[in-house]
Amino acid sequence: MKALQILIVLAVGYLLGSVLPALIISKMVNGIDIRKYGSGNPGTTNVLRTLGIGPAILVFAIDVLKGVIATLFAKIVMPDDIVLGVTLAGFAVIWGHTFPLYFGFRGGKAAATSIGVALVATPIITIVVIALALIVLLLKRYMSLTVIVGAILYFFAILIFAREYWFLALIILVVIIVRHRENIKRLLNGTERKVGERVKLQ
Repeated sequence: MKALQILIVLAVGYLLGSVLPALIISKMVNGIDIRKYGSGNPGTTNVLRTLGIGPAILVFAIDVLKGVIATLFAKIVMPDDIVLGVTLAGFAVIWGHTFPLYFGFRGGKAAATSIGVALVATPIITIVVIALALIVLLLKRYMSLTVIVGAILYFFAILIFAREYWFLALIILVVIIVRHRENIKRLLNGTERKVGERVKLQ
């Protein structure tokens, strides 16, 4: 029975994560594949740079919602082992967003989806970390740096205040670092774009 529960949580999480609103919305709004513009990432920041704030907010909300729904579903399916269920769901939905079944396994960096997962797993810690990370955004205006700092802060906060979710926090940290490796290079050599810079579609 538990094996079946695990399979259901993993399958639902992955399939849900594979829905990429950035690709769907960019196609609907401008008839483009967002992966061919700007940074090439199908996520909130690239949508903001190419399509504007309205589509970006919608993309962010849906990506966060994916993480929320997947982890809440896991709590329902695995009520006797919520930590395991949430961790598995978090892994699956993040993996789906990163390697989406419906879009040729070329997905995003999973920052917003990770926020959704973390909000369900550890809401208070997540809100505090988001607030601290936003200070970095206000000071430096680099979204990539903000996300990376947020993932690091979340990992260490979990080690201190909610150790049962250490593996989930590790998954989030590793995925964020690996998926932002090109951003890290650009940050180091001073070529990373700041929030507010636009990309021309033509």
